[in-house]
Amino acid sequence: MGNCIIYMDHKFNADELFKIVVDSSAIFPLNLDFTLQGKSSMNFPGQGIYFLYFKDELVYIGYFDPSEPNRDVKMERMSKELATITMRGRQVTMNEASNTALDKSLNLNTIPRKPQGDFLTSRKRVEFADTNWDDFKTNDFLCHFTFYWFPEEKNLGNTRDELEHVTNQLRKFYKPTCNG
Repeated sequence: MGNCIIYMDHKFNADELFKIVVDSSAIFPLNLDFTLQGKSSMNFPGQGIYFLYFKDELVYIGYFDPSEPNRDVKMERMSKELATITMRGRQVTMNEASNTALDKSLNLNTIPRKPQGDFLTSRKRVEFADTNWDDFKTNDFLCHFTFYWFPEEKNLGNTRDELEHVTNQLRKFYKPTCNG
């Protein structure tokens, strides 16, 4: 495993980083964009691992390994997680498993079965959004999400495989609701 050490530098509520913008040309509920605001000037560049909590529940663990060291995790990963986990992002798209979960959903039956977005959701995310729909159907849910960003120590030079391995070990141990 080598010398993969990750330090915690940042903890932010999603509403500190993002604001919700309603796209009036899109159909509810897939009609929101998550744009940077407030502490968006603080960069989270380079490799790292992030945790996403909804209220007090760990819902996702992900890693970021950009091809360019100055690319920022907030827009490339964190906004995507918000869009797909809430089933509110206008860029959400579905696969067979998420469509099957949508068919069983009690609250998400207005979502089109073939949205044309770039953010692929999953069965677990659809189920999570359905369970928490009372929170997600309004546009004031960002305050319930918290991100923890663990940037990799720059001088370690870990590979993508090492970062992915650590992330997979964390997922196995913590079993976040929306991973997998």
